[in-house]
Amino acid sequence: MTRKKKQAQQEAAETGAAGKAEEQPKELSELESLRLERDDLLARLQRVSADYLNYQKRVQKDIAQAREYANEELIRALLAVLDDMERALAAAKENHAEDDPLLTGMRLVHDKALEVLGRFGLTVIKAEGQKFDPELHSAMLQQPSDQHPPMTILQEVRRGYRLKDRTIRPSYVIVAKEPEKTGPAPQESEDRPKEPQGG
Repeated sequence: MTRKKKQAQQEAAETGAAGKAEEQPKELSELESLRLERDDLLARLQRVSADYLNYQKRVQKDIAQAREYANEELIRALLAVLDDMERALAAAKENHAEDDPLLTGMRLVHDKALEVLGRFGLTVIKAEGQKFDPELHSAMLQQPSDQHPPMTILQEVRRGYRLKDRTIRPSYVIVAKEPEKTGPAPQESEDRPKEPQGG
């Protein structure tokens, strides 16, 4: 084999080795970028899956809540009827004896209405004598009182109701407040100049 051929082969071998060395990092970088892309897609898929699961839970919760409070509008409308019945009962008590059949019948109808609505989760909010709670009560005015601690409900003006764990109408109430302390009337200072009398 001639010297030139040997040299040519050696150069070709060196060139081939250099080409392979250049190809290897190129292949590695492509592989690495594919891995990164795969990891990114997997992370996105996990986020989308988590979002979808949260969405499903939220929808289920909304559906359950909608079922639970489906009758709320109807019950709210019936509260006006209960108010009218209570006013009629109060008027009947003033004009009829306790054993009057009309009064007894009105009481039975009112109690039955409350019982039926109670089966759907309606409860009366306790007010008189209770501590004022802004979640349950709405203060109409404050009244000074020596007999009750401040923020105690003295009187219920309009009855309040809850539907399960939700207040659908707060009780309108009059709340006790500390009476104003009245001290002795301030005396006029002797140093103060007297106003001139007209004449």
